[in-house]
Amino acid sequence: MSNKLVWPILCLAAGLILLIAEVFIPSGGVIGVLALGFLAVSLGLAFSESTTLGLEFLVAVCLLMPLALMLAVHLWPRTPLAKYIFLNPPDPEDVHEPPHELRLEHLIGQYGRALTPLRPSGLVDFEGRRLDGLSEEGMIPAGALVRAIQVRGGQLVVRPAPDRAPDEILSRAEPT
Repeated sequence: MSNKLVWPILCLAAGLILLIAEVFIPSGGVIGVLALGFLAVSLGLAFSESTTLGLEFLVAVCLLMPLALMLAVHLWPRTPLAKYIFLNPPDPEDVHEPPHELRLEHLIGQYGRALTPLRPSGLVDFEGRRLDGLSEEGMIPAGALVRAIQVRGGQLVVRPAPDRAPDEILSRAEPT
């Protein structure tokens, strides 16, 4: 290796190491600016030697910068700082099924009433229970007859029911 390549390679290596360090050390971007400075100096020194060498360094920087960032992002969750910041997953014995009376799956296909306008969420009444409802699409006015179609995130997803529902459906959907 000739002496003309020593400084560009050292600056390139220092820039990449500082780029990785930026992910691990909270510096407010100072280390990142230094990394970009070293990479720019490396390119400048390479281009001052020859255009061909400068283009080779430019290609190297374009390939190595994303690889260095991917390596840093891959390693970061294993650091003590990241372990302190991230939440630990719950233990299996800490995860409980909701009580049967809080489950809403049995209401799918049932009819109810919108107690408040659903834009897109609001309150609905099913079997005399006030529940969080989410309109499948669009706004549903208060008092409208709705039908439950699915449960998503603890909310009952509803859509407007046909205007002319049988009397038995209307009697079941009347709030008590």
